[in-house]
Amino acid sequence: MFTNIRAGLLLALCVLSFQSTASSDLGRHVLAVSQSMSAFYMYSLSEGDKRYQDEYQEHFDDAQSHLASFQSQDAVVANELQVHWDKLRPELKYEYIDGAGFIIPVTVRNQFRNYLGNAFSKYLNASSNEQSSTRNLAQMALSVEVMSARFFDVSSALYGTMSISNTDNMLDPVKMSKKLNYSFDQVQKSTMNEKVKRTMRLVQTKWRFIEDSVINYKDEAAYLLVYYNKSQIHKLLNKSQRLLAGA
Repeated sequence: MFTNIRAGLLLALCVLSFQSTASSDLGRHVLAVSQSMSAFYMYSLSEGDKRYQDEYQEHFDDAQSHLASFQSQDAVVANELQVHWDKLRPELKYEYIDGAGFIIPVTVRNQFRNYLGNAFSKYLNASSNEQSSTRNLAQMALSVEVMSARFFDVSSALYGTMSISNTDNMLDPVKMSKKLNYSFDQVQKSTMNEKVKRTMRLVQTKWRFIEDSVINYKDEAAYLLVYYNKSQIHKLLNKSQRLLAGA
């Protein structure tokens, strides 16, 4: 009897570990796609600053690597994403027009936008039952990157917020921001490591500094400031996850 119980517990742990790894690989893919989108559009907004070109190329490669890893966990979802990713990537290029700068075709912009929304939705479905401190921090980091990606997307579009269709509802930055702020508060109320809490307070301060621009798409937003702070937030949240793992 006890042997059967142990076997059952082992099987359950294996299943949970498998699901966690799967959502992590998918989450890393979505994170890299978000980062590549921010850098891709920042390249346009900065009128061709090569450092952003290097960054979006690096993130594109990371996104492909994580999607390949996800293949071994959920071939059906991974194949569906891979088909669209393979079609999208060659299209992600600019046309430079004198007087107008670096132009991205509307169809390509919409494909990129839809891909991120679809991949993020699949990640949320895959990780909806997972509860852990490190997982929550990872989701917070991902939320910041996804919201930032949408900000740079809309900010670089010729018609700004008018470029978002009524059916484009896979990402809701306002709701995501409210959930993120709630998560910040919960961290401070928790019994989490005090070093993690201090780092998270710094993350929250940086997020609040750019939050209004990111979720309300302010026309006067300082793109460099948003890009810098969201990158710093990513580093700090990674630091928090490492601190938590070593606690």
